[in-house]
Amino acid sequence: MLRKIKRSGAGYVLPAVLVVAVVMLYPLFYTLIMGFFNNTLFMQTPVFCGISQYKKLFGDKAFIGSIGNTLLWTFGSVFFQFGLGFIMALVLHQPFVKGKTFIRILLMIPWVTPSIIGSVVWKWMYNADYGIINFIFCSLGIIEKNQTWLSNPKVAMWSVIAVNTWKMFPFILLMIEAALQSVSKDLKEAAVIDGANILDIFKNVTWPSIAATCYSTILLMIIWTLNAFTFIYAMTEGGPAHKTEVMAMYIYKRAFMDYDFGMASAASAVLFVLSMSVSLVYLYLTREKEGK
Repeated sequence: MLRKIKRSGAGYVLPAVLVVAVVMLYPLFYTLIMGFFNNTLFMQTPVFCGISQYKKLFGDKAFIGSIGNTLLWTFGSVFFQFGLGFIMALVLHQPFVKGKTFIRILLMIPWVTPSIIGSVVWKWMYNADYGIINFIFCSLGIIEKNQTWLSNPKVAMWSVIAVNTWKMFPFILLMIEAALQSVSKDLKEAAVIDGANILDIFKNVTWPSIAATCYSTILLMIIWTLNAFTFIYAMTEGGPAHKTEVMAMYIYKRAFMDYDFGMASAASAVLFVLSMSVSLVYLYLTREKEGK
């Protein structure tokens, strides 16, 4: 029996499968199951409560608000990250740009900077009294007086989204620039000979070659951002008035501040469904790309 397993190759991957099952699948299923139990730090034994935990969860205004905040945080971040990264990749791909290596190194600094360090620096820059952002905007006449960027409910989320964009756009730049390298030069030259302008070349030659990479990158960024809350926790802790509290932050607070593990597990299950839905789309597009 053991010889058959070794011959089939299953014996080589079995240890890895067991590690994944223990390290990843067990905590996942345990969390999903605990969503149906009332479980707090002060209870000796979890009590089964069925779907009442979910009814309580969706009756919580803070959780409903966190869903909206998560959507804004995710799609706002990805929109600006992809837009900035895409534009920078197109610019760096042009032959007239000099010092590309040096520019790439500079642009990689945000990505390689630890998030917690970036949070501290940006929190200082956003400071209402001595922050450099207020100084620059006041000097340029964009604002008349200092703004409280991180404590103003109207701009707090957008302020954190700006930091997240600064952090992650270099990754998108690398992905798009790598895809641009694979665009056929022969097709471009043929299009120029046929009298195509820049927009025509991009529409009919460049975009079809990089579209799959763009879609996959966007979906990957959505998955990452859905579960990320480092900048939010370090800069606003979900405030002011829960305006920057995303689902991941809500789960963290319920589990490690309120010690309501049952509610945190139920919220985790909802976030898991959202992340898994996007992951399935990502896997589908990846297979389509490999098939081509």
